[in-house]
Amino acid sequence: MDNDLLQKLKSWRANAANLEGIELFRVFANKTLENIAELKPSNKEELMAIKGIKDRKFIKYGKEILAIINKYDQSGNGQEEIEAIFVSPNKILSVQELTSFINSRLSALGSLMVRGEITEVSPYQRFCFFTIKDAETSDHTISCFISQPGLARFSHLIETGMEVVITATPGLYKSGRFNLTVSNIEPYGEGALRKAFEALKKKLEAKGYFDLYRKRPVPEFVRKIGLITSESGAAIRDFRTNLGEYGFHVYLKDVRVEGDQAEASIISAIRWINKRMPDLDAIVLLRGGGSLENLKAFNSEGVADAIVTSRLPVVTGIGHERDYTIADFVADQRCSTPTAAAVFIRTRHESLINQLANYNQAVYSTIEHIIENGKIVLADQESDLFTAFTDLTNRYRIIIERMAGKLQTGLGKIFDNFHNLEQSFNNSFHKYESVIQDQAHVLDVAILRSLQLIERKFNIGVGRLNVAQTALVSLNPEAVLKRGYSIAFGSDNKVLKESRNITRGDIVNIKLYRGKVRSVVDKVER
Repeated sequence: MDNDLLQKLKSWRANAANLEGIELFRVFANKTLENIAELKPSNKEELMAIKGIKDRKFIKYGKEILAIINKYDQSGNGQEEIEAIFVSPNKILSVQELTSFINSRLSALGSLMVRGEITEVSPYQRFCFFTIKDAETSDHTISCFISQPGLARFSHLIETGMEVVITATPGLYKSGRFNLTVSNIEPYGEGALRKAFEALKKKLEAKGYFDLYRKRPVPEFVRKIGLITSESGAAIRDFRTNLGEYGFHVYLKDVRVEGDQAEASIISAIRWINKRMPDLDAIVLLRGGGSLENLKAFNSEGVADAIVTSRLPVVTGIGHERDYTIADFVADQRCSTPTAAAVFIRTRHESLINQLANYNQAVYSTIEHIIENGKIVLADQESDLFTAFTDLTNRYRIIIERMAGKLQTGLGKIFDNFHNLEQSFNNSFHKYESVIQDQAHVLDVAILRSLQLIERKFNIGVGRLNVAQTALVSLNPEAVLKRGYSIAFGSDNKVLKESRNITRGDIVNIKLYRGKVRSVVDKVER
């Protein structure tokens, strides 16, 4: 995709939307412009093939789009095609075509930076018109337009008499009036910067950015620090020199702290640390001293928003003792200088170390006192314990001797009783052994008799089974059929026993000893 062409298309779209007083997407959606920049259609058919471009859109914007694309045609014929389309000597342009042509040429300029003094401000709910005039002479003025997103961000700067530098794209209204569509506004000069500072301060204070209840507490003992500053500036040296060796982990995010890219660089760093290093204890934002122009990035609403929305607490050390920035007002902890920021973090650790040293000395003295008292008590208890142990030993020695005599007598009786019990058990065992042998003999005889009875019953059953088998064989229909008989079945497969159950013409199935016969009845005799 040709990004440069895409930016030109977006600039043209902004002018077109401004001229018609509509939102950007009502001209073309971003995706449509991206497809145009990627495919670079060279004619109506190719342009119409892109999603989002219908007949009505082509009639309204098609020639302008093709002219912009042709200007960037790598064949080198772009500019000639534009001239051929719009400014041919034989070409009579309509007012709309001329306006569109001028707009396409103006949009090719891209964004411009223009300095002037704001006059004639006409604010509306969703946009604002104002005029800037040349600072040297009031004869030269330009009309300006800013939409809702820019108005919300720069409303504190749109004030009559404020000298500013605006970033804008030029365009021409349908009425032929020249206009700048503004995308950025910055104050110009020390007086304007001071007025802008006070206006932004008032605006953010009304939004609650400075309220103490909103601010996050900085941890009592910060160990892991996300440091945002320039790695080549003096501020980082002052900070590290005064931080001390207390086991801090400092993660530097190098940023621009001055110039046009400083604001975006600082905002990006704050958001990056919050997203990629959420376990840090705090963010420290540093910069050395300077004028209002030097500190411009720290007096921006964008940096203020980034600090307010940070999940990590933010400590600032910006400028000198007398310097106050918007970032200081919204920070969770403001320190006057980079050195003061380091001292603020270091002092908490030093206080803890001193407190621990005092606790250590107090604990040591207490333990020493306890040990001395313990020695005295231990000596007294040792003497008392030895005396008590001697008395106790003598008393229990007599008791033990008496108990030993009783135990010896009792054990003698126990062993005698055990011997008698053993003799009695042996006698009982021999008696039960004889009884068990007699019962075993009786059981063997009973088993033998049972087996003989079972055998006799079995033989009787076998005889009866043979008689029954003989009777069943004689009754088997197959045996009768074998002797020449047959069985007749009606059409319902029931056996025919009487001739009255059948009539002439019925079908009869006859089962023979081997096979079956199917016949039709010709004659029936009752």
